[in-house]
This record gives sequence, structure tokens and C-alpha cells, in this order.
Amino acid sequence: MAAAELRLSLPADPARDAVAAALTDQGFDVAASSDALVASRLATDDGDVVPDRFDVLLSEVPEGTLAVFAPSGDSADLDAPAGGTAAGEAARLVGARLAQQGVLAIAAPADGTLAQIPAAPLSAGAPDVVGYPGGPAADAAAAGAAGASRTNVVAIVALVLGVVVPVAGIVTGAVALAQIKRTGEKGRGLALGGIVAGSVLTLFISTVVIGTLVFSALTVAGGSVDPYAPPEEGGVTVAPDEQAPFDPSALVVGSCLDDLPGGFVAADNVVDCAQPHSYEAFGGFDVADGAYPGDAAIETAALQGCEAAYGGYVGVSYQESRLDYYFVGPTEQTWAVGDREIFCLLFDPNAEQTVGSLAGSGL
Repeated sequence: MAAAELRLSLPADPARDAVAAALTDQGFDVAASSDALVASRLATDDGDVVPDRFDVLLSEVPEGTLAVFAPSGDSADLDAPAGGTAAGEAARLVGARLAQQGVLAIAAPADGTLAQIPAAPLSAGAPDVVGYPGGPAADAAAAGAAGASRTNVVAIVALVLGVVVPVAGIVTGAVALAQIKRTGEKGRGLALGGIVAGSVLTLFISTVVIGTLVFSALTVAGGSVDPYAPPEEGGVTVAPDEQAPFDPSALVVGSCLDDLPGGFVAADNVVDCAQPHSYEAFGGFDVADGAYPGDAAIETAALQGCEAAYGGYVGVSYQESRLDYYFVGPTEQTWAVGDREIFCLLFDPNAEQTVGSLAGSGL
């Protein structure tokens, strides 16, 4: 039985795919098994249509894979020279195609009659591939002719996950790159896109989360400061809800007060200074009449007036005292109903309540 041989510098599976693709390009129908290909087509011989059918037997050799083109057992031209049979001609055409792809190690007929494999393409459909055994073209072909035309599915998934679930996009992109390197499939750009998108979004989300946590921590820390504590410069922080109307007849200098929920001073807030109390009135004065001067002007007038009265009542200046004060005074709403009076209230920041008057204490 005449036969022709082709030796490919490829492992068995990629070699089988490469030979099958080349036969398909020549118009053969190819059926594949693990160690052989069966190629067949209809041909015309002197006006008669006859079937061309042959086998390609594949086996591993040191160079890579040996492909033996042999007529099938029921072929009519079993004794014809290999170069003239369908198998021999197919081997010549396939060998030329594989030589262009750079994956052909050697081509030789069993009986030495196979025509020399041409270096130029034999048909317009031959792929324009330049390479050499073991080079880039060979590596691509080793991944399989069919695999090289497909886009890796994992790479597509990686790009989608890189936008939706960033960390998963990074991991999936790395897996896709490994598969593409092994199979020669398309999709490297998609895999890299998934990795880049996942990395950027992961960095962005991490920055937002860290910023939110820092902001929350600063907000909580700022909210824990005593709103009535005096500033370092010695001024007084005034709680807006303490600036409320009160009955002037209920409060005079030297009066002691219990706690002032809501800041409203009434007669029942006044207690005997010998009893535990929170505040002690040490000064009071009226703001000049006219249009409401604004909250800042009320506060400025209160600070000036209260500090002027502080030293004469306590016995030392405000800067030298360990005590503190704040004031109750008119707001824009109470100004409209005639409220013009500011009262200065003394308290001990180191005690929740005080017993006895602080007048002349020198504290």
C-alpha cells in the first residue's frame, strides 16, 4: 500500500487539528478519531464521478507527530504511486500549507516518489503565516487551528466582572490569561481589561470606604466635645437653645437656678443658693433698642457685658478664674415681642451642682 508521510513539530492533538483544517480547505470531508482522520470527497474521472477516500494515521514521534496519508482499504487505486493517488496529492497540498505555517518538520513519501513540497501558496485561500519550527507561529499552531479562531469565554466574563464585581474580575482575568497562553485563543485584551477595571474600581471603593470611616470617626470625636466648654482663648460658647425669653421679675443678680431645660427661665427655676443648684446670676443688662442686631451682635454684647461684671462678682477676673459662665438673651423671635435683656449665669465646670453662693469666692 503506497503512503506518504508528513512529520509535524506539534503534539498529537494540535497536529490532528492542523491537518484536518488543511484538508477541509482542500474540499475534503474529514471525520476524526483519537489516532486517525478519514478524508473523503467526490472527484471526476473521465466524466465519471468517483469517490476519493483515504486515511491519515497519526502517531507520536521524536519530532512531534507523524501523519501517514494512506489509501483506504476499499480504495480503487491502492497500487498506484503515492504521488498520483488522492492520498499522495492531499499529502502534498497539506504539506505545503503546514510548511507555510512553520509547523512542518519533514515531509517524505514512503517510496520516495512524493513531489517536492512547494514553498509558495498553492491556492488563494492559503493563510499568510510566516514562521519557523519552534517559533511564534509554531506556538500559535500548537494551540490548535480551531482554538486560534475562538475568543476565550473566561476573558469575556472577566471584563464583565471587572465592572460589576471588581475583585472577581481581577481573579477571572488572570485565569483567562493562563488559558489563552495554553490554548492560543483570542481575548487577551478582554482579560487585561477585566484586570485593569477590577483594580481601578477596587482602589476607588477602598478609598471611599476608608474616607467614610475616617470622616465618621472625626464626626463622632467632634460630637463628644462639651458644647458649653470655653474656647482656649477664654471666651464662652453659648448654646443657641439657652437664648430664650424669661420673666425679668423672676431673675435678679445673686439668684440661683436649677437646670434650665430648653433655656426658658421662670420663677420656679429660682432656688435658694444654700440648696444644690446649677447656675448663679452674676450680671444682667439690656441691649439697645431698635432693629434686631443679629445673633453675632447679641453674643458680642453678652461677652463684653458678662466679663465686665465677672471680676466684681467673683473677686477675680474671668481669665484668672476656674469658674465659667454663659448667658441667656434675646433671639430674633423674642426680640419681636420686646425681649431686650441679657443675663450672665455663673457655674462650676468641675461640679454638676454647687451649694452656696459663689459671690466673692475668688475661685
